Amino acid sequence: MLFEHDVGVATYDGLRLSCDVYRPNRPGRFPAVLEHIPYRKDDLEASGDRATGIYMAQHGFVTVRLDVRGSGNSEGIAFDEYTPEEQQDGFRTVAWMAEQPWCTGKIGSWGISYGGFACIQLAALQPPALAAIAPIYATDDRYTDDMHFSGGALCALELAHYPLRILALNALPPTRGPDESDAVFRERWLARVEATPPWIVRWLREQHDGPYWRNGSLRPDPSRIRCPVMIVAGWRDGYRTAMLRLAGSLSSQWQLLAGPWMHKMPDVGIPGPCYPFMAELVQWFRLHLGDEPSPPKTRPRTVFFLTEFDPPSRPPSEVSGDWYSSEGWPERAGATTSWHLGADGQLSQSPHTGSSKVPVPFAPSVGTASGNWCPPPPGHGLPADQRSDDARSATFTSAPLSEPVDVFGQPVARLRVEHPGASALVCVKLSDVSTGGEVQLVTSGVLNLAHRDGHERPAPLEGAADIIVLLQATGWRFRAGHRIRIAVADNDWPTVWPLPTNDPIVLLLEPEVAARVDLPGIPPDATAFEPPGELLDAPDQAGWTNKGGSSTWNIVTDSMAGTTGIEASDGWSTRSSQEGVFASESRRYQAFIGESDPLSADVKGKATFHLDRPGLSVRSTARGRFRSTADAFSYDVTLDVRADGQPVHRRRWRGEVPRRLC
Repeated sequence: MLFEHDVGVATYDGLRLSCDVYRPNRPGRFPAVLEHIPYRKDDLEASGDRATGIYMAQHGFVTVRLDVRGSGNSEGIAFDEYTPEEQQDGFRTVAWMAEQPWCTGKIGSWGISYGGFACIQLAALQPPALAAIAPIYATDDRYTDDMHFSGGALCALELAHYPLRILALNALPPTRGPDESDAVFRERWLARVEATPPWIVRWLREQHDGPYWRNGSLRPDPSRIRCPVMIVAGWRDGYRTAMLRLAGSLSSQWQLLAGPWMHKMPDVGIPGPCYPFMAELVQWFRLHLGDEPSPPKTRPRTVFFLTEFDPPSRPPSEVSGDWYSSEGWPERAGATTSWHLGADGQLSQSPHTGSSKVPVPFAPSVGTASGNWCPPPPGHGLPADQRSDDARSATFTSAPLSEPVDVFGQPVARLRVEHPGASALVCVKLSDVSTGGEVQLVTSGVLNLAHRDGHERPAPLEGAADIIVLLQATGWRFRAGHRIRIAVADNDWPTVWPLPTNDPIVLLLEPEVAARVDLPGIPPDATAFEPPGELLDAPDQAGWTNKGGSSTWNIVTDSMAGTTGIEASDGWSTRSSQEGVFASESRRYQAFIGESDPLSADVKGKATFHLDRPGLSVRSTARGRFRSTADAFSYDVTLDVRADGQPVHRRRWRGEVPRRLC
């Protein structure tokens, strides 16, 4: 492999972006693949970038790894995520790649999470040279399916996670130029830090869908993507619904892989079983970027894992279940089965016949057993046994199943509810009850009742309303003898922020209206599938090594304070002795709420990065605390940066944002 470091790409507005180029070490022109993210190719992501660059070069591809503007060693200011300028930078970079003497002119793009977002946004701009993309764990809709809002409700625990992480990360220094004095370098670095805002403040203000969230969202016009798309979803990842929806909405060629994973690459997926994704990625780009007129097809269009019950007392390293494939989904989707809620707590396939009202217990702290919305590795934040949450919910449970029930896709709850207004939350959970009584969460969804008719112009609720609650997509098999449970709660803490109401929700069960959950089945052509190829188990990282830190996920009830919530932490480090670089990250976050007061919600977090390289040692720490009244959200965010043990930057942002039916 040939490695070119810090290659410059000019933007439309005159900035210099920095990229690294990994090329096969032999003469010729090669197809090229772009990954553009803000996570620092020169240190934090160097080990993974090296591994990918080496692997792709071995298989005949050039890899271009770009720091997006305002991050790493690229010029500019990171004013927000996915800005129009950043998207145009991707367009320009594709054109630049196609013009290089080492390139055939055919370009692909891929990435996980931010990189997946970026390649979807890039494809929507239709660069002429872009021939295929591969988004992993990403979304086509930044409002409905991201870490900001869920069902029109503000995501709570995420406030203390990613917004603080990216603030601290953006404060790390670029690389010092070879002829740059220390004084000039520090002035350039600290000017960027001073100009970079905390993104969370803008997100808090944009509480309803609209132009802000449509920027960077493919919906409502998926036809903007015309190139082939390889899609990857994880059943414990936060973006799974969007990934399945993307597959169903594209008019271009696509293939889908949906496995049991959280936010982790399939080759090292957590929980297992893992999947030989990198080998398949090479096949995908070879198919669409290569020169063969009709290369052989690699595998069926849709490959998915049907997860089965495992005891939730401790997350297994590998979950139970089997792989399946389908050529016909979603055109030939599986049959939908409807499960009806009964006044006696029964769940059956027969509609409820009488009229009754079922109160939903008032419980601001219900939801702590749900786990993390998008758990980072290692396997912490996965759902716990749901019985503690079910005790504070209205539950409906089927009789033991006489035969298995398979689910593939997005379950939908159709309910009639009553509430005095102006709004409330309705959380619906689908769970698997074992023969021993343990309860494993399958999937869930939440709706802010003010958003019942859409997210652009929410309206107060007063009285009764028919609602639809969309649950996250899943692939699940309920075994014979197990029972299906639907739990309805008035909160999902700390996944989302509670609304300012003490009034309970009432479910109306009446013969003439729906009170059911529809479960989509597996496609009729689904057949057993054996993943081909070998896992990329220990990729060559060219002298970089990673080390995982300690991680915790604690559900905490303080009986003296009367609060319940989550305390969590995680971290990792990376090192290159050859390059003299060490980097580490540590995060701590917590969310607590009073058992009877939705206005007592309190979320705190801290993210710290250490970066040591020859001649400089930096520590960047972001802290945040978020609370609310009935009328406003409050934020208190600080950023502290130290260089060689001395403070070089400190800033604090404090304020309130009016709550708008949120």
